[in-house]
Amino acid sequence: MNRRKLIILAVIIAFAGLALYSIQGVLTPYVPFQEAMESGEYVQIIGILDKSVPVQHHEGYYTFTLKEKNGTPLNAVHRGLKPFNFEHADQIVALGSFNKAKKVFEAEKILVNCPSKYKKQGNAAAQPK
Repeated sequence: MNRRKLIILAVIIAFAGLALYSIQGVLTPYVPFQEAMESGEYVQIIGILDKSVPVQHHEGYYTFTLKEKNGTPLNAVHRGLKPFNFEHADQIVALGSFNKAKKVFEAEKILVNCPSKYKKQGNAAAQPK
């Protein structure tokens, strides 16, 4: 009976660990660029793609520059596929950490907030179809 309780406890702990790992993005705080650069911890940042600096594509990764609302730039790299509408996004959310040695934000995940088709066009709002 004692062995059975240990096995059940181990399974519960394993599932709890898996659940915590899977919601890591939800628990990751949004921080300003400066705080991300100073801490080096896993965080979320939000910015606008700096279109004056071209996105550079490389084998297996791409680099880009984000700008914070106050204009602070931050160079970033993401290993993987670039989201389809990356260059047209209103905002870009990057989850990752700042590499102080390379002076770049290493994004593990990229989320894009796209322009809405319901934004005002001229004097009237676009109507959903």
